[in-house]
Amino acid sequence: MAAIEWDSLLSINSVVIKKAGRPFAFAFGLIIAAATLGQAQPLRAIDVAAEERSAEALIVERINTERARLAPDARALTADAALVHVARRRSRAMAEGAPFAHEDENGRFAAADLVHKDFGPYGAVGENIMMERDSSRAFQAEAFARRAVAGWMSSDGHRANILSRDFDRSGIGVAIRGSYVYATQVFWGPPPKPAGRARRAP
Repeated sequence: MAAIEWDSLLSINSVVIKKAGRPFAFAFGLIIAAATLGQAQPLRAIDVAAEERSAEALIVERINTERARLAPDARALTADAALVHVARRRSRAMAEGAPFAHEDENGRFAAADLVHKDFGPYGAVGENIMMERDSSRAFQAEAFARRAVAGWMSSDGHRANILSRDFDRSGIGVAIRGSYVYATQVFWGPPPKPAGRARRAP
């Protein structure tokens, strides 16, 4: 039987509020319990890199469909190469032994630190992660993408990230290691524009 775990970090508005010249970040997390899936299928040899890329593309397609359907007034999520790089790096790190969590060993929001290197210190950053373990079945990109997006959309935290108007760019990264598969979606959105000063009455 397969086990799936999901985790999301909601709308991390990084450094959009300042106090005494120092930035603050706000984080909200949600962990969803494991679920079991259906019957085993025969194992088959796969091209791991090709399957990872295929799964990423299928997840992007499904995410965009859900966003267009449920948040039609939000801007489409543009695929961004820098965010794809961060998402793949995050999935690979977890596949290679890093904790299945948003925080690194120092308790910092790992994806945000990586994103800010490319996008600067301002803006909204979010992350959805998923881990699936199933030693009884060979990986199938389409089925995995369907489960990943269905799982994210069925939880309030992940769904909020996917539909948030604060985000306009995204990257997906999938990593397969043995019977474990990890998926990460990293989001970014521009900082809010400062409100204009009200004119004084003549």
